Amino acid sequence: MNHSRFTLQKSTLLKELANINKALGRKSKYNIQTVLELTITDNLLTLVVPGIKITIACKTISTAKATIGFFYFKDIIENTSHKEMECNIRDNELQIDKTIFKVQTTFFENDSILRSIRLPINYTQWHVLQLEHKGYTLEELQFNNLEFEMYYAKKDLKNNIQKAKGILQLYGVTSKEIEALIDKKIKL
Repeated sequence: MNHSRFTLQKSTLLKELANINKALGRKSKYNIQTVLELTITDNLLTLVVPGIKITIACKTISTAKATIGFFYFKDIIENTSHKEMECNIRDNELQIDKTIFKVQTTFFENDSILRSIRLPINYTQWHVLQLEHKGYTLEELQFNNLEFEMYYAKKDLKNNIQKAKGILQLYGVTSKEIEALIDKKIKL
């Protein structure tokens, strides 16, 4: 069984989570699904949400990466009674004190999902579509819960191209020309 751990002061972790929360704003239907990526490396814990990356010095054992809902994780930490946090990560679970939560995890046996996905805070479908052209793998997208967002971005793009073609075909514009223009914009 794989195992990794990070230990730090609750107040330090809460301060950084509060900073992320300020940038995201109050919990709403628009940001409730925000995913927090926890990366544990040598004496560092890295917290990543779209548009924000924070690194915190702490005690660690082994290396791992896990994802969990940001607001869910923040609530867990706020409701923990200990001043020093010890978080253990095992295969698909995060343990804080005696409570165990299901998370998506990986241990750095290979680097197929090693990179953090960089997105702005208020990302759009355009930003999601750019991820494929930036070389992110399917495993990286799945790990960061962006697989379905990519699917819907592609589906909406196809529908929007058809709508644009219907409007612009009067002027001799073809679907291929619209696709070429969009592809050029996405590859920027």
